[in-house]
Amino acid sequence: MKKKMTTRERILLAARKAFAEKGHDGVSMSEIASIAGVKKALIYYYFPSKEDLYYEVWRYSLDELEEHLFKEVESENVYLKKIKRLLKAYVDFVTNKRETVKIIQREKGNLAREDLEMWKKARERYNELRNKISKLIDSGKNNKEILEIVDSEVAAELILNGLNITDDPDKLERIREIIWRGLSNTIERAGN
Repeated sequence: MKKKMTTRERILLAARKAFAEKGHDGVSMSEIASIAGVKKALIYYYFPSKEDLYYEVWRYSLDELEEHLFKEVESENVYLKKIKRLLKAYVDFVTNKRETVKIIQREKGNLAREDLEMWKKARERYNELRNKISKLIDSGKNNKEILEIVDSEVAAELILNGLNITDDPDKLERIREIIWRGLSNTIERAGN
């Protein structure tokens, strides 16, 4: 039996749809209320401002991505295999969660903005995810499965950005393979 969606969840899903289509600056609270099928005042009951609502959508989107990526690597002990699983999970996410990916892609450029506290919080949440991926790569380096010369922060940023440039599954798979070979070839060269 499917659980009935709460009003708050309906608002979040409507906001995610609207923000994915038009971005933060292109959407009004009235539009979100219309999509959610609620009165605008009810949105303000749950979210004091458009910025609070946007941040919750952003956080929810990154939480969804992080959960999807890291559930695939929890049971793996070999770090290169963890990274390979993470990359495959990312391709799967980008292919199947287009609305969520659109929000991340569309608004990532705004993370450098300083005009609203929301952008600072959004940037911090994005950095948490990037740092978690970076730590996974660092663990591979510590276990001598990835060469010390690999910059884990740059590699994490490459993973987060490189797999967001297309929704074509074949191209995504080729990009994933390039990233994977870049990391795994460093191991092969070290052994030779």
